[in-house]
Amino acid sequence: MGDISHLVQFFFSGLTTGSIYALIAVSLVIVYKVSQLICFSQGEFFIFGALIMVTLTSKGIPMPLAFVLSILIAMAIGALIQQVLIRPIQGSSIGALIVMTIAISLALRGLAMLIWGRESHILRPFTQGSPLQIFGATLQLQVFWIVGITAVILLLIWLFFEKTSLGIAMRACAENPLGASLMGISVQKTALFAWAWGSGIGALAGIAVAPLMFMQYTSGVMPMVKGFIAMSIGGLSSIVGSVIAGLLLGIIESYTIGVISSKFSDTIVFALLMVVLIARPNGLFSKS
Repeated sequence: MGDISHLVQFFFSGLTTGSIYALIAVSLVIVYKVSQLICFSQGEFFIFGALIMVTLTSKGIPMPLAFVLSILIAMAIGALIQQVLIRPIQGSSIGALIVMTIAISLALRGLAMLIWGRESHILRPFTQGSPLQIFGATLQLQVFWIVGITAVILLLIWLFFEKTSLGIAMRACAENPLGASLMGISVQKTALFAWAWGSGIGALAGIAVAPLMFMQYTSGVMPMVKGFIAMSIGGLSSIVGSVIAGLLLGIIESYTIGVISSKFSDTIVFALLMVVLIARPNGLFSKS
């Protein structure tokens, strides 16, 4: 029974971290689908969402209101960055744009350190109560929130891109920006919306996991890296593929840490990425 409980515990842990990787991967895909740009500052929105939520709740603001305000603030920051820093250099090379997103990441990380300091912060759980015991493994109630939020976000994104005129316009901009603009679709507005939405989802990932880990200004680095790996494995423009890849990465990482050693977890993840890129450079779920 002990071995089974350990295996189940590793699965729960992997499902939790995998859901976070999936959310960050989705936030990257949304920006990429419209602007063909990978935003390497999404890890900082992960941190800003969590730390803003911690600050608001510490000031006595009810958690549901703080939840909404934290996401809206992150979306506003993302939209402001797109308008002030990305839009003016939109015609530059892709290398210059990527360097800009890295610079934005470093600047936001420094800003987070100035605002919240170097110490760690933690958010109280969304639901109070004792953890569940399943096959001898412990399942925190917050995990239900993390997995549920991931599932709801995926459903909403699918409905948005398939059933709304704005979602169809964003898909058109991703496929053919010039053709979309000739049809009267504002490429600039769709890019602005994509940045705001992507920033909000990145912040949502940080908020969801904040009750389970100590958050500080550097805590978004590795989730961003793993989210980017999930995006690359799943396919740069595949939302469903990125979610599946994120969940698999989390589970593989958890079992590697539990069964082998934590020293090899990153090695195996990066090796998996190299194998996938060699076999299918466009990702497992991308169109050929």
